[in-house]
Amino acid sequence: MTKTVTLLVGTKKGLFQLKSDADRKKWAVEGPYGAPAPIHHASFDPRDRSMYAAINSTWGGSRIEYSRDLGKTWTVSKNPAFPAGADRTFYQTWHIEPGHPKTPNVVWAGIEPAALFKSEDRGETWSLNTALDDQPSRAKWVPGFGGMGLHSIAIDAADPKFMQVGISVGGVYTSKDGGASWVQDNTQKGGPEDRPDVFGCIHKLLAHPKVSGVRFMRVHVDVFWRDPGETTWTFRTPGLPTNFGFAAAIHPRDPKTAWCIPLDDRKRTAVDGIAVYKTSDRGATWARHDAGLPKGAPLESLREGMDNDDFDEVGVYFGTANGDVYASRDEGRSWDRIAQYLPYVTSVHAATIG
Repeated sequence: MTKTVTLLVGTKKGLFQLKSDADRKKWAVEGPYGAPAPIHHASFDPRDRSMYAAINSTWGGSRIEYSRDLGKTWTVSKNPAFPAGADRTFYQTWHIEPGHPKTPNVVWAGIEPAALFKSEDRGETWSLNTALDDQPSRAKWVPGFGGMGLHSIAIDAADPKFMQVGISVGGVYTSKDGGASWVQDNTQKGGPEDRPDVFGCIHKLLAHPKVSGVRFMRVHVDVFWRDPGETTWTFRTPGLPTNFGFAAAIHPRDPKTAWCIPLDDRKRTAVDGIAVYKTSDRGATWARHDAGLPKGAPLESLREGMDNDDFDEVGVYFGTANGDVYASRDEGRSWDRIAQYLPYVTSVHAATIG
């Protein structure tokens, strides 16, 4: 079957779908769905072709919705909820992560206030992961500039019980038993300073989808890498123009290649114009790529604002706060603007279908 690609583009006013054929040259824009509610994240589950959307409305309340027909119709799930008597209430969803192929009905959600929820019925109902919630270090978690959210859920390529979560501001936690227990996982190797027991603010944590143990992470300050068998985070910021940023993606097959978009820490916009930086050696070196991007434009891309497809020559995509979406059909070397004048883009997820 010929592959196609659909970009699930979350914005501050609804969910758009950008669709293209195998050439990835012409794009049709559909939507928005759910407007005017903000969509923090939307994802595609290749196991059963479901779609999920984190719809975070200030009017009517936040909710998770799912679609079983590629976005034609949507159903509201039973929202994540803390047990009766808990000291917190569900506010909004930051991330929805389909589970491992070996656990076909499992879906994970990270919410604010920071907590992890699991669904065992393909996103219809959710239960709190109490082992993470009962961590004594939870008392040290504090809100970042965007709130106190659990936004990164990294599931190992080989072992569904091996997973990490990233929290702003709470650090990284690792489970080797499918979430039954967790340990803090914040020890770094190299870099200008050692991280204490609660890591700095995590911005994005990714697991390689094919190679067990490979991880790529953006922290509020600095970039880190981890290879199979390692238990520390290797400092990989040198070569980037700044140590700050949100958006990141990792190659679907090559365990040495990843992309990120550096930003200015204070202004939250790109330095010397928007550019994507690529590493092909686990972050040891970085190359700037900006062909086709607007020269000198101080654009911004958010935490969920970047993703990639899994074509033979990988497509890479990112959205901006200005409402643009850019695509590269050559693994980040050159770029085309495929949508403009959308609302502020909060998330981009590439669904390879076929």
